[in-house]
Amino acid sequence: MGRPEEGVTEHVMSVVIVGGGVAALEAAFALQALAGPRVGVELVAPEPQFYYRPLAVAKSFELGELRRYDLGDLVARAGASLTLGRVTAVDAVAHEVHTAAGAVIPFDALLVACGAEPKPCVEGALTFRGPADMERIAELLAEAEFGSVKSIAFSIPDGVLWGLPVYELALLTAATLESRGRKDVEILITTPEDEPLALFGREAGDVTAALLRRRGIVIHTQALARAFHYGGLVLASGEVLPADRVVALPRLEGPRLDGLTQTLHGFIPIDQHCQVDGMPGIYAAGDVTTFPVKQGGIATQQADAAAQAIALAAGADVVPQPFRPVLRGMLFTGSEPQFMRHDLAHPDERPVVGLKELWWPPAKIAGHYLGPLILSLDDGGATEVEAAKPAGFQIHLELDPAPRAPRSLDLEEAGTGGPTVADLPMAPPLIVAPEDTLGEVAERMRDRNLGSAVVSEYGRTVGILTSRDLLNAFASRVHSSEARVRQWMTADPITIQATASAAAAASLMTEHGIHHLPVVTEDGRPVAILGLRDVVDPGLTAPTA
Repeated sequence: MGRPEEGVTEHVMSVVIVGGGVAALEAAFALQALAGPRVGVELVAPEPQFYYRPLAVAKSFELGELRRYDLGDLVARAGASLTLGRVTAVDAVAHEVHTAAGAVIPFDALLVACGAEPKPCVEGALTFRGPADMERIAELLAEAEFGSVKSIAFSIPDGVLWGLPVYELALLTAATLESRGRKDVEILITTPEDEPLALFGREAGDVTAALLRRRGIVIHTQALARAFHYGGLVLASGEVLPADRVVALPRLEGPRLDGLTQTLHGFIPIDQHCQVDGMPGIYAAGDVTTFPVKQGGIATQQADAAAQAIALAAGADVVPQPFRPVLRGMLFTGSEPQFMRHDLAHPDERPVVGLKELWWPPAKIAGHYLGPLILSLDDGGATEVEAAKPAGFQIHLELDPAPRAPRSLDLEEAGTGGPTVADLPMAPPLIVAPEDTLGEVAERMRDRNLGSAVVSEYGRTVGILTSRDLLNAFASRVHSSEARVRQWMTADPITIQATASAAAAASLMTEHGIHHLPVVTEDGRPVAILGLRDVVDPGLTAPTA
């Protein structure tokens, strides 16, 4: 663990950072700058290398090199230490993290920045995860160049908000094939957005649409890709778009960490200072959090917010600033890169178009500490924009930095006709609080012969605890009188309203593999619990028990 300077005798706060990616490194350097000898920082990461992943798209088209750095060297530059290992559990009471190898590492403050895991979600498509799939993109280009592939679809799946890599892949594919004398390959994009790069607003959409037209790329908006079969991309609407190959982005899921509050898909709820809800001294940053936009620049901003809060707790003279997302995007186009930026600190500022960088260094990841460091380590640190003289436009985007409320399916989403949820047999829910102990809840579930409890805070559904969760907790040898519901529940659960159709409830439970579905009011108050058996009916499309 990093050591304080000689002569410093005050208490040194031990800070453990789980992860070795962008957010973890940004936090390590931020703590060095903000707290100095007041903290001893230890990173726990599964790999000894740090990959600068945003250049994976460019590398696939020979526009740059994928950068790889020795993680131990970077960590040492931050005055911290590195332990190789995969964290599997957090004991919030004892303030310890546990690794897969059985190591136990104590902490005073913990930052979880372990990222998220990419999962394929368009059946049959090539899932572009980053560096691991660069060779497959190169092979696809070769197939198109030699005529065996005549049409390529690039797809942004439903639920993926950061779709910029798809636009880069499509634009660079068109530019590369054109440079190789192949203008006859049809390229299309499918996206659930209403317009291209909708996160950045209408002006960004208009500019991107013009770039796509210039390259002959057809875009299908409000299109939900489901599967690639027999030379066609099947959409949720039933339409089939002709395509010889499909490249899709993955859907992300957070890694499971026993003892931490996580959603159904593994994400960690945080407050405006990136502290995990209800867990003092434990923070999270980056893709593993519930913030819906999964992007490197956002990850560094969360890391900075968490580092400021930790530095204050360590006695540093800082005023922690809440996480306020500034979305920055640099789009490789095959000619001049386009820069996009929105600053929530100036919500009334008008969008502008310019011919210069909107931040420095003009890198894919604009980290306050990490960006300049990467530039200093590379003689070609500006190679991300070497392809052309940069051009940019600044766009406003209104993002909500607070965690998302639990998803609830209402009547408008579910449609009308047929029986509703209110027509199904439902049981009154067992309602518990996040700070109740597992032992208390287990007894109440046993007494009522229930397989789940709805977790409510201030009248709103914030989680669900099932018998499976209890089994996992007790198998981890937690103390039933000490472990709290918040540590083991599934946060922000999927819910449904009583006015939704019964078929919609069956569809939700099938799609997400859940056996207990809370029924809530419009304001999120739990009123009933729907079990898997309740929706299994010959007249419904539902899974079998």
